[in-house]
Amino acid sequence: MTMQAEKSPTSLKKGFDQTFRSLKHRNFRIYFIGQMVSLSGTWMQGVALSWLVYRMTHSPVALAQVESANLLPMLLFGLLGGSLADKCDRKKMLLCTQTLAMLQAIVLAYLTLTNQLQIWQAICLAAWVGTCSAFEVPSRQALLVDLVDRENLVNAISLNSSLFQGARTVGPAVGGMLVAAAGEGICFVINAISFLAAIIAIALLKVEKREKVSHADSQHVTEALKFVWHEASVRRVLLLAVVLSLFGLQFTVLLPLFAHEILGGDVKTLGALRAVAGVGAFLAALNLAHRGSGEFLKYAVGFASVAFSCALIAFCFSRNLWISLALASVIGLSMTTQMSGGHSLLQLAVSDRLRGRVMSIYMMVLLGMAPFGSYIVGLCASRWGAPLTVAVCGVVCLSSGVLYLLSVRTARIGLSKQILADEQANAGIE
Repeated sequence: MTMQAEKSPTSLKKGFDQTFRSLKHRNFRIYFIGQMVSLSGTWMQGVALSWLVYRMTHSPVALAQVESANLLPMLLFGLLGGSLADKCDRKKMLLCTQTLAMLQAIVLAYLTLTNQLQIWQAICLAAWVGTCSAFEVPSRQALLVDLVDRENLVNAISLNSSLFQGARTVGPAVGGMLVAAAGEGICFVINAISFLAAIIAIALLKVEKREKVSHADSQHVTEALKFVWHEASVRRVLLLAVVLSLFGLQFTVLLPLFAHEILGGDVKTLGALRAVAGVGAFLAALNLAHRGSGEFLKYAVGFASVAFSCALIAFCFSRNLWISLALASVIGLSMTTQMSGGHSLLQLAVSDRLRGRVMSIYMMVLLGMAPFGSYIVGLCASRWGAPLTVAVCGVVCLSSGVLYLLSVRTARIGLSKQILADEQANAGIE
């Protein structure tokens, strides 16, 4: 008993150090803190804006239009953003895009607090911040490799995801309470202020200058496209991301309808659903940070896709708030495992010379194609209802997850046979 009691704190400390080992890097610590504050504000704005649009229109199509305006720029400008991330100073790119995003939050807050906001303005402002993201996301994803050593890269990616999901937990919960107490405008004001933390943190980063990529080389998008297509493991992740983007992510677009029309709640219910999904996502990211590795991630991504699909289908049939909250947490956990795991697999597979362009392709596939899915799902939900529409989406995602796992298993069997054949050939030569 005494020995076990003595070992327990040591084991806990070892596990903690293993999970958060990337924070030993000064640059990553500063980045982590700045993003923690900024992302909480971003998620507060997200829940406030979706509720505001729903309150103004009670239309799933309007919700889909705002979401599409936010994500479509990733499809239109993502490759350009990736090329600039490979060519330009990533730190300066982030400072510029974060400042522009802060200005968007200021404009949104002003229009809301003065009761001037109209739906077309909300769509335009969503497109504004989405355009900023199209240039910011590839630079931010590519910058991670400059903040830690390669040994801790997967851990840093997972912790970055846990940061995103932790903010996703706190932001909607606080945002829901603030909207109920003081209206949506206060959330937009807080988000605008929170951008200062990210801007200051980025300014404090001390990043070594990378080897410059020539202008001609940075424009060779076809080189990156050939890489992702011919690299089997990368291609599998991207195809799975296509299905998630078109059919899986639409769950969040229709959440206001589930909160109000299916579960009979209000903005607090919406905030709670988003928050528990964030809790599950946060736990998934911490798990990946603790034990994530290339071989583990290959299977984790596929099993997570299957679990996400099953939980999504079950969520559509739930009419009980507590059951829906439990299922939302499973959805968040499995969706983050798939997204963060896929991100890590790509980061491990790509060289720094192609990193910005390859990561922009991934984000284009994952986020840039979502507007098409949002619009289609919004139209279907307005005609056949949100539960049936999302359930069908879950079935499609389930099929893709199973096919992914079969593909990974087939590839592993083929690799094992090749290794065995090579060993036999070498033995014959000897």
